[in-house]
Amino acid sequence: MKKKSKNSAKKKNTMPQPGSAEVNQKATTDKNPVAKSVAKPAVPRVLPKKVSEKRKDKGGSIRQYAQKAGQFLRESRIELKKVKWPTRKELLATTGVVILLTLFCALYLGLVDFGLIKLIKNIVG
Repeated sequence: MKKKSKNSAKKKNTMPQPGSAEVNQKATTDKNPVAKSVAKPAVPRVLPKKVSEKRKDKGGSIRQYAQKAGQFLRESRIELKKVKWPTRKELLATTGVVILLTLFCALYLGLVDFGLIKLIKNIVG
């Protein structure tokens, strides 16, 4: 068996062929101006125009709506099972807070309105 010398074990230092993927990759990553001049310029992509698809099967549209509605209801039921519903005690407590705050705001706005009406009547008449 032959022993490999140190020189043969090293990777050969060869230049990649112009136009190869290796050159194009190096051209974008290196700051070497020579490599950039070898790389091919980017070709702009031309996207095809979107063609509006006309519905060929008009008879199946009601069936499709019914299937979508059924799927929506099934998924809604699954999501509602994941909800943490409040207990009766929590529900009554939060409802009471909402009613009290609503009454407080209504009373405050009523008093401000009454005061502004009196003020305007005194100024005008």
